[in-house]
Formats: sequence, C-alpha cells, structure tokens
Amino acid sequence: MKNAICSFPILFLIIVASLPHISCSNDTNVEVSTPSNHLMEGWNAYDSGDFTQAILNFERALNANPELADAHNGVGWSNLSLGLPLSLAQEAFQTAIRIDASNGDAWVGLANVLYLRQKDRTDFESALLAIDNALQGEKQFLYRHDYNAESDLYALKACCYFYLGDIQKANQEIEHVLRLDKENKTAILLQRLIKNH
Repeated sequence: MKNAICSFPILFLIIVASLPHISCSNDTNVEVSTPSNHLMEGWNAYDSGDFTQAILNFERALNANPELADAHNGVGWSNLSLGLPLSLAQEAFQTAIRIDASNGDAWVGLANVLYLRQKDRTDFESALLAIDNALQGEKQFLYRHDYNAESDLYALKACCYFYLGDIQKANQEIEHVLRLDKENKTAILLQRLIKNH
C-alpha cells in the first residue's frame, strides 16, 4: 500500500504536466493569425473602402514579417486612398519594390504618386518608367484594384506625355488605349483636351 500511495502523486504530476499538450489538439476552430491572414484581411478591408482598417491589417502583417512586399504595397495604396502625404505612400511603394521588383501593383502605385506629385518634369518621366516596369512585372499583381485593365495604365502614360508637352506621344497612347477600351473616360477626356488646346 505504501508504494501505491507514493506513486499516486507522481502519476498525478505526469497527467497534469501533459494536459496542455492534449487539451486543444483537435480544436479545428482555433483562428491562426499569420502574416498572410493579415495581408488578406488588409486587402479585403481595402476593397470594401475601409482604408484605415486596411492599414492596421497591413501593419499587423508587417509586424510579423517586415519583408512582406505586398503588405508594404497595401500600406502605400491605403495611404494614397486616404489622401495622406504622398511621401508616405511613396516610401511604402519603394520598400515593396526593393523587396520584390516584380510587384507590378507597387510600380503602378509609385507611378501614381509621381504623377500626382508633379514636382517637376522628372516626376512624369519617372512615372512613365514605373508604368513600363509594372507592365513587365508579374501579371498576378496587376489589376486587383484601382486600375482594372492595361488600358488604364496606357491612359496614365498618355497623361504623363501630355504634361511633358509631347502631344504626339500622348496621342499615340490615347489611340492605344481606345483600341483596348473604346470607352476609357480618361483617354476620351484627354483627347478632347488636346483637340481644344
């Protein structure tokens, strides 16, 4: 009987010590917060127009993985959509591109920042280069939001050429856009502006 009493506390300690390992092993409803989940939640919030929540989700993803290029890209688009200083969006897009130069969406974002900034001629020239890089990047990253088709990118190129004073190239890009999408509003408005200029 003495041996049975001595072994009971040891058996009890072994069972208690192993409880954390057994208790939740079959729980399929446990929500796992991973960088990719936060990234997905960020884009969902972005697509629903909740740009502040999108930034929070993208930042959560970056806290877990600072090298997640598309989260930096999401921060850039969210900053741009909220009308925050262009420098914040530019920094986010440039970081995304530094991590993954094939992220065409980040190149498009950078092109938008440069176009909107309009500090000098080099902004338009750099925007044109960014658009070309976007078109050479991975197509999976393009046309997820804001820009829906290749025609939108060529319309932005046409606008850049217009502001650079190269009307011939602007017209060439407008023609290209209208071949792709005859109802592209940006190209139609720019074409009218050039005719009335």
